[in-house]
Amino acid sequence: MIVAIHGFFGRPEDWDFLRHAGLDVQAFPLDEIPPSGDVLLGYSMGGRLALQALLDGARYNRAVIVSAGLGGADAGRRAADEAWARRFESDRWETLVADWEAQPLFGGHTMNRRESDFDRAALASALRRHSPAVLPPLRPRLHEIAIPLLWIAGERDRKYVGVAQEAVALLPNAELWICPGAAHRVPWEQPHSFVRRLQAL
Repeated sequence: MIVAIHGFFGRPEDWDFLRHAGLDVQAFPLDEIPPSGDVLLGYSMGGRLALQALLDGARYNRAVIVSAGLGGADAGRRAADEAWARRFESDRWETLVADWEAQPLFGGHTMNRRESDFDRAALASALRRHSPAVLPPLRPRLHEIAIPLLWIAGERDRKYVGVAQEAVALLPNAELWICPGAAHRVPWEQPHSFVRRLQAL
């Protein structure tokens, strides 16, 4: 079974396409990562938190990390995340979503986000609590994660390709897959390729 953790501004339902493809998946919110399981799959902020969970003692047989950062960002990132947090608390929804989706790292890919599906205060809190500038950096401890780990990045997401290469070099039992044609949202930009890669685990 795959335990799947979505990213910021995501929902457990984002992973429904994996179930439709026949994979055994249970999806959980960011703050509810189970302490054990077979495969731990985390995307973006969820990937960062999945790595932290493994370092904190979560017991899994394998892991798949997609488009995740390693933390240790400077104060500029913290200020940027705080600015977004304030916007999530107060901005007109349509404008907020349009500006969020227009960020370069998404490479033009968009996802439909309805205000009724989210708690604005919870989104702002997630940005503040899980900002890379707030959480401890992962680099010094990646060598402690000994389980087989597949790290995925989209070929058009240059920043996170670099992060993925760095991470795989530090992990003792990791494989790197750069997904062709994808930017940051690999699973939803290239769902068929993503599913095939998971099926090959």
